[in-house]
Amino acid sequence: ERDRVQQRVASSADYLGEHMGDAPALVLGCNEGTDRTSALAGLGNILPAMWGFMLAARARGLGTAWTSMHRSREQDVADILGIPYDTVAQAVLTPLAYTKGTDFKPASLPYPDVVIHWDDW
Repeated sequence: ERDRVQQRVASSADYLGEHMGDAPALVLGCNEGTDRTSALAGLGNILPAMWGFMLAARARGLGTAWTSMHRSREQDVADILGIPYDTVAQAVLTPLAYTKGTDFKPASLPYPDVVIHWDDW
């Protein structure tokens, strides 16, 4: 079952990578600091803001997809977009577009006891 799920996730990620440029807009959530270290240390600040943005988009019939794979080429992205790499850390990139359908289903989530560990691993 786990392999089947992983194959679906990988297939979805491949599709997103192949079609990211088809979206009418790409939104890049970043955190600014006084230097690279402080920008990276503050990435936790941008994550809830971006999550809120994505929920607001969904409420308006817009689809998003959370990804951070671009971070492996973060310097290149910064150069292309004119982002000051030394003081701005990129956190998340999402396409933004109207969806083709509205038959969304809740994601399957594991029981909390499976992913939360108390006092030991």
